[in-house]
Amino acid sequence: MNAYLAKPFRWSSPFRPKNSGTLQEQRKSREKKLPSPESIRAIGELFNNTLTTPLDIVTVSACSLLLSLPSRIGELADVERECVVFKEDDVGARRMFLRWYAEKGFGATTKPVMTGMESVVERAINLLVPVTEEARAYAAWLEDHPDEFPPHAGVPLKGLDDPLTYVEACAALKTKVHSNHSARKNFKDQWVESISKRASIGPVAQLLLDEIQQGWDATCGSRIYVSGTRHYYEYNDKVVITLRKLNILVREKYLPKDFPYTTPAEDGKKRVKYRDALLTVRTGSLPDETKKSLLMTRDFGVEIAANPNRIAAQLGGATPRKQSIFQRHGYGNLKVSSHSFRHELNTEMQYAGLSQLLIDAFSGRTSMGSVYNHETVEDRTQRVAQYHPKTKYSNAASRLEKVKTNQPLSLSDVTDLHEGEQDLIIHQTHVGICVHNFASEPCPKMGACLTCGKLGCVKGDDVKLANLKEERKDLKCRYDKALDAQSRDIFGASEWVKKVGMSLYKCDALIRTLENPELENGDIVWNADNGWTLTNNAAAMAGLIDVKDIEAKNEQLMSLDDLSAMLDEIEV
Repeated sequence: MNAYLAKPFRWSSPFRPKNSGTLQEQRKSREKKLPSPESIRAIGELFNNTLTTPLDIVTVSACSLLLSLPSRIGELADVERECVVFKEDDVGARRMFLRWYAEKGFGATTKPVMTGMESVVERAINLLVPVTEEARAYAAWLEDHPDEFPPHAGVPLKGLDDPLTYVEACAALKTKVHSNHSARKNFKDQWVESISKRASIGPVAQLLLDEIQQGWDATCGSRIYVSGTRHYYEYNDKVVITLRKLNILVREKYLPKDFPYTTPAEDGKKRVKYRDALLTVRTGSLPDETKKSLLMTRDFGVEIAANPNRIAAQLGGATPRKQSIFQRHGYGNLKVSSHSFRHELNTEMQYAGLSQLLIDAFSGRTSMGSVYNHETVEDRTQRVAQYHPKTKYSNAASRLEKVKTNQPLSLSDVTDLHEGEQDLIIHQTHVGICVHNFASEPCPKMGACLTCGKLGCVKGDDVKLANLKEERKDLKCRYDKALDAQSRDIFGASEWVKKVGMSLYKCDALIRTLENPELENGDIVWNADNGWTLTNNAAAMAGLIDVKDIEAKNEQLMSLDDLSAMLDEIEV
C-alpha cells in the first residue's frame, strides 16, 4: 500500500498511557493525600469526649460521617435528618445505609455504612440533632411565611406596612445605634449600600433598593442644635420603611440563593429542603470561639453547618485570629483535609480486595478512581506473591534439602492433604515448583509460569532465585525495547508493554518476597494467577466467555496504569 502514498503510512493510537509518576512521587502523593494516623486518633478521641460547643460538635460529627462512608464534604448538604435506612442482605443480616446524593453526576443512592461504623453514625446524628433542630423549624417558618418579617424580641410592635423610624428599623435588623442620625447612617451603610454592591441581586430587592435610594434626601441635611451645640442632622427623606420592606432586605442578604433548597437543581435531582436537612443551622450560630463577637453574622438566615470552608478552617491549622479544633483541644498544629478521608476509605477497600468497579460505585463515582488508591509497594507486592493458606510449614527444612539436591518432591511435602486427596510427585521448574497434575491434564499455561497460580518459589533455593533474577533481567530488557517501540508509535507496542510489564512486575515481586528476611528458609511463596488459560483464551476468541469475566478475577492486582512508575524503579 505504501507504494501509492507519498509518505509511508504508520498508524498510532490517539490514547496515551496514564503517567502515574515515579515511585518516589507516588509515595509523596500518599503522604499528602492520606490523613495522618495522629489526626485520625485525635478526631476519634474528640468524638468520644463530651463536646459542649456547637462548632466542635459539627466539625467532629461531619468528619465521623465522612470516615463512615467514602464521600465528599459538599455532599453533606443533601443529607436529610431522616437519612438512615436498614436493609437485609442475602443471608438475612441487617445492614445500615444512608440516603445520599453523590456529586459529579452519580446522583441519588443509598450508601452502605462501613462495617463497624454503624454506632459512629448513630452517635454523630444524635449529637447533631439538638444543635440543628431549632434551625430546621426556623427554616420551615421562613418557607411557610415568605412575606412576613422574621420574629424576634427586638421587632417593633407594628404592622407589616406601618412606617418605621430608622431607630425602629435598626432594632428590627438587630443593628445597634446610639441616635436617630447614626441609625440612618447604619441602615444606609450596612444594609442598602452593602446589598447594592453585590454582583447579583434579585429583581424584587433591586426595585426596593432603587425606591429607597430615590426617596432619600440628597442634601447635607439640616443642622439641629441642642443648647447651642450641633447635635445631629435632620433629613427630609420621602422613603417609607416598613417591616414588609425590611423582610425583603433580610432575605436577600441572609438566605441562600437556592432557598428553600440546600443545593442547586440538576436534571432529575430529588432536592432536600433546609427544613429537612440534617446539618441546617442559623447563620451566626457557629461562631469561632477565638473571634470577637463583633465579627459574628446575624442569625436571620440559614446555612449548612458543615460547609467546605468552615470545615477546612477547623481542620487546617491556625490564623492569627482563628484556631483549629486541634489547637483548641491541645493537639498542637495537626492538619488534615476532609477529602483525605475519602482517599483513606478507598485505599482500605483496596486492601480488603474489593474490585475497582465496586469501590467506584460505593464512592459515588461515574469514572474509574484509581487515583484514590494509595497502597504501598509492599502492599501490592503481597498481592502478587504471598503465602498460600495450605502451605505446610512443619517440614520446611527437609523440603528445602530436597529442592537443593533435586530429590523427588511430592504434593504432601508442600501442602497438608485432606481426606480423599491423592499424593503426587510435583514438577520442579527452573524458577520453583509446580503443583499442577500433569498426569490428568496438560499444562494450561503452556509454560507461562509467571502468570500461573500453580507456581511456588522456595525460600533459600539460591539456584532458583538466581534463575528468577536472570528472568527479570531478560524481561527488563524486553520491557525497555517495548517502551521504545511504543514511543515510536509502533502498532501493537502498547499491548506488548502491558504484557511484558506485568510479567516483569510479578517476577520482581517474587524476588522481593523471597529476599524478605522475615521468611524462613523452606517457606514457599506462591504466585498469583491472572485467570487466563488456553481453554479460557479459546473460549473468549469464540465468544463463549466475556473477556471482562476473566479479567475481573485479576482486578486484585495493581492497575496497569500504575505499573510503569514501579517498573522504572526495578534495578537488575
